Amino acid sequence: MALYARARVTDVELLRAWADGDAAAGNTLFRRHFDTLFRFFSTKVDGPADDLVQETFLACLRGSARFEARASFRTYMLRIARNRLCEYYRGKRRAFSPHEDSVVDAGASPSTVLGAKEREGRLLAALRQLPLDFQLTLELFYWEGMKTHEIAEVLDISPHTTRSRLARARDRLREALATLELVSADDLATLEREADFDAWARQLRP
Repeated sequence: MALYARARVTDVELLRAWADGDAAAGNTLFRRHFDTLFRFFSTKVDGPADDLVQETFLACLRGSARFEARASFRTYMLRIARNRLCEYYRGKRRAFSPHEDSVVDAGASPSTVLGAKEREGRLLAALRQLPLDFQLTLELFYWEGMKTHEIAEVLDISPHTTRSRLARARDRLREALATLELVSADDLATLEREADFDAWARQLRP
């Protein structure tokens, strides 16, 4: 543990060490990425996300031999998290499709406890109305600061498709905000400008 605290060991090195039986390496990796993974699940499921976080980290460990480190560990982890989330919702709705169905379609409530602030709550309520992969695209881009090629790895699509999906997801989110009357007409007009939309979305990170 002390070694990992002193030196900037990479995520890949920590994963390899954990796979070799070093529990301290696993604990360090867990601490580095817990917030990202907890936020990932907490905006999409009702109730505590701890079990899904634990299951995802263990799946990262089980698949470590197949991880070739061509992408970052975070990208690898979030791709596994997406797969685990889809499994979770297919357990509730057999035909659940992340390309077409929202988490609300699968039984989640429209809002979440993370939306304690009014504006956060409104954004999260609208996000949960979008198809899951649209919600993911927006959250990974604005809240996790991921590039389009990284999001493409998580969603298993091309970077070109990711850029197109990001534009469509913005439009769908504006529509949801308008339909649910979650923002005023003046605010909605402001959000039509991409730069204003980007600034607004980033500042509302849970």
